[in-house]
Amino acid sequence: MTVEDFCKWIESSGFKDGDRLPSVREVASSSGASTFTVFRAYKSLVAQGRVYAEHGNGYFWGRKPEIAVTVHEREGARLERLLLEGWKSGKISAGSPLPSIKDLCAAFETSAGTLRRTLEALRGKGILERKGRGRYWFANARRVSEARLKEILLIMRCNPGGDFSCLGERELTFMQKVYAEAHRNNLKVKLLGYFEDSGVFLDAGGNRVDMEDCRGCFGAVVSTMLVFNVNRLFAELACTRFPVAVWWEHPLYDIPRALKKEKRFAFFNLAFGEFPGRTVGRFLKKKGLTRIAFVSPYHMSMWSRDRLKGLKKVGLEVFEATDASHASPYDFSLEPHAHARYRQILMSLVKRIPPVDAWVVSNDRVGVELMSLANQGKIPRPPYMVSFDNSTDSYRIRLDSFEFNLEALAVQSVYHLVSPGITLYGKDDFRELSGHVVEK
Repeated sequence: MTVEDFCKWIESSGFKDGDRLPSVREVASSSGASTFTVFRAYKSLVAQGRVYAEHGNGYFWGRKPEIAVTVHEREGARLERLLLEGWKSGKISAGSPLPSIKDLCAAFETSAGTLRRTLEALRGKGILERKGRGRYWFANARRVSEARLKEILLIMRCNPGGDFSCLGERELTFMQKVYAEAHRNNLKVKLLGYFEDSGVFLDAGGNRVDMEDCRGCFGAVVSTMLVFNVNRLFAELACTRFPVAVWWEHPLYDIPRALKKEKRFAFFNLAFGEFPGRTVGRFLKKKGLTRIAFVSPYHMSMWSRDRLKGLKKVGLEVFEATDASHASPYDFSLEPHAHARYRQILMSLVKRIPPVDAWVVSNDRVGVELMSLANQGKIPRPPYMVSFDNSTDSYRIRLDSFEFNLEALAVQSVYHLVSPGITLYGKDDFRELSGHVVEK
């Protein structure tokens, strides 16, 4: 039995929401399939949102029920939460002092005494340091000026020659911001490419570099953007001893468990999860736009489904114009007549859209293509459209778009190398960064 066969079998078995599914071993024993095949099938169904898992209790059909719990938040906890929100958005930076007590009291609507107690509590945990009479800074655990070596690695995907010509716009921007932040911290950057087909690291000349030769580095910033076998990449990094900051561009459940528990590894979430959809949803509600269509030809992907969930979470009425046969633009590039097929799918999706206030599209590439089709008269022009990515194309066609916080990602990644483990995030938290919609 293949993964696809198992998925078809379980979908046709008539399970109802909340029904517990047979264990991996039970299915493997009765079907003759390997436990690995069954496990992959369950994992695929979880990724699609058709099945949910409970740790130590097995798999269940449908979506996990949400339990509403009313919690009375203590003032100190509220202030820590607000500080964390500022940290996630980049409004509070590791490289600058926190705003003054007076400014924080005004922003958080609290008393000076309560705020000081909260800041002192964070200082007691080693998160903050106090300089002078009333200014607080994030702690600096490793003084760069005292370090014997001041070089960090920046590792991103490359081609067989070690070249970065195929990097996307978001990756190139991130590269620039890491260089700028490293320079601000008196650190030099050694840029390495990771060629996944061979599982090797390459320098600018295409020469292989072993991690054993990089033991003296101060730390590493690693991008997993379009790296598909992440376990192989991290098997190479596991032999190192320096702190590692990871731009994680995969579903959260794929993080290697052993590394997640290590203090020297920090995993940052830029695009996955529901927060981009929630942010765009709140932006639309402020404009009075509550009936929307979500258009995505990449709905096989977790990020597309999460953005849709986020839009629904803020109370919008959402019409789903989605196609789940592809997971990303790169899937289309592997097909013959890819562009014609892509346009055909988009036209079929938007033809089903009823009258709505706005279209929300899964990324800027979809927005650009839809505007082109509308200008050619092949589809109706949307009443209003907003997107995700905030690429240069979105400026060219004046498309409002959600901007992922690459600045905060670079700042916090480098800060983790300087002060590993010092953060406002809770223990073992996945470090989720927020963003905002840029209006054109």
